[in-house]
Amino acid sequence: MEAELKHLEDVELANGVVVRFYNESRRVAGDRWQVNVRYDAVVPVSEAFWSLVSGEPELIDEIRATLGSEIVLTNLNERNFISEEEKEPLIAEIVNRARENMLGYFADPSFPESYFKRRFKEAREEIERKKREVWVEDNDDTEEPDDFSHLFSDVKKSD
Repeated sequence: MEAELKHLEDVELANGVVVRFYNESRRVAGDRWQVNVRYDAVVPVSEAFWSLVSGEPELIDEIRATLGSEIVLTNLNERNFISEEEKEPLIAEIVNRARENMLGYFADPSFPESYFKRRFKEAREEIERKKREVWVEDNDDTEEPDDFSHLFSDVKKSD
């Protein structure tokens, strides 16, 4: 069954982070629902953040293209087999709990910069890993047969 995607609310924080709440619930059977509440913490990538990092200009440009102008931290809260009458109160409870527990973390003045640094490091590692990977063409004609003689202790390899 099709999930309903409903934007619930946006919370703008003093440090520039915007937390967006979505209801992505879907009916699973009869009056039963899979309740999914997603929130995205959207962090605008400030030019000041780029002055904090160093590296080859080409690599920095590639990371800049990968990260874009904003980075998003997503969390999904899921509850299964919820009755129709419990659905809306549960959604409100999940949103309120996230507001109580997570908004303080996201509102910390150091959060945008530290999250940028983390995502920058992950993007750099991924790009560097891809550059290290070397594609070796599979050519069955040139392979040597495997030597399994070491598996047989009672058979000695002939000279």
